[in-house]
Amino acid sequence: MSIELTPETKDMLNKSDEERIEYINKEYWIDYPIAQNILDKMEDIYKYGYGQIRYISALLVGSSNNGKTSLLKQFIKKHPPYDYNIEGERPEWVTDEFFDKYTGIGRPVIYIISPTEPSETRLYSTILEQLNVPYKSRDTLDSKAKLVEYYLRTLNVRVLIIDEIHNILNGSPAKQKQIMSAIRDLSSKLTMPVILSGVKEALRAINTEDQISSRYRPQYLTKWKMDKNYVSLLATIVGKLPLKEQSTIVNKDDASEILELCNGYIGEIVNLIKAAAIYSIKNGSERVTIKEIRECGFNTLGNVHKTMNLKDI
Repeated sequence: MSIELTPETKDMLNKSDEERIEYINKEYWIDYPIAQNILDKMEDIYKYGYGQIRYISALLVGSSNNGKTSLLKQFIKKHPPYDYNIEGERPEWVTDEFFDKYTGIGRPVIYIISPTEPSETRLYSTILEQLNVPYKSRDTLDSKAKLVEYYLRTLNVRVLIIDEIHNILNGSPAKQKQIMSAIRDLSSKLTMPVILSGVKEALRAINTEDQISSRYRPQYLTKWKMDKNYVSLLATIVGKLPLKEQSTIVNKDDASEILELCNGYIGEIVNLIKAAAIYSIKNGSERVTIKEIRECGFNTLGNVHKTMNLKDI
């Protein structure tokens, strides 16, 4: 199967080896149907959830290294901070009268990682740190809560994303309930949707009470399987590799071996193929075949699980 390189990738072919390796190592978004479907649902939450007292939000569930954070970053990228006080940044609908009612600055989407030491005060501290708001660690819980509410309003935050929500399971059942109740109350007071994300244990995290679990509709990022979508994914990845020869891994046998090595995780698949591509530049083969996949030295989770000897740990 012949794969066409993207125009940007073609432009990289005449660059030095170092520049091409740097290009391969860049993070980039790979679009695929499940991810696009979830992005569309998150976009609906962004457009229609803000200002609603009880809007159904989302809990993004998937294994580690299976694309959750990349998907969230792609969503955040679509809604960057703005400053309408700068004349050049104003959309046409922002008139002078706009500033009589609203502030001209905003961070539409705020992203935080759930604290590994779960508590309400750590949750508020994490949000304040993300907002670059000064506070004192000894401030009372009520004081931090009011600061969070004030700045989320002032900065016109429409969606709060809390990643790795399964971290709250490190706390006692009482602590878990307190944190989830604090998230619910914050969402209700500000009429602001909250999108949660985590591994499958996150489903336990939201089940502290019916009022909380009913707010979050699970969206699953499942592991990849051998089908046309997976083959299309491989072709997309290969099309972003600035290699001078044609790569040949988009066939059933090679694709199946890569899938098994990577346990079906998209993060592993991308990183393995990138490692093979860099190896091919260094050894001069300038293409990714199953030979480069096997020889590049990248330890996939599948390989680690097969070769791991617990006695040696």
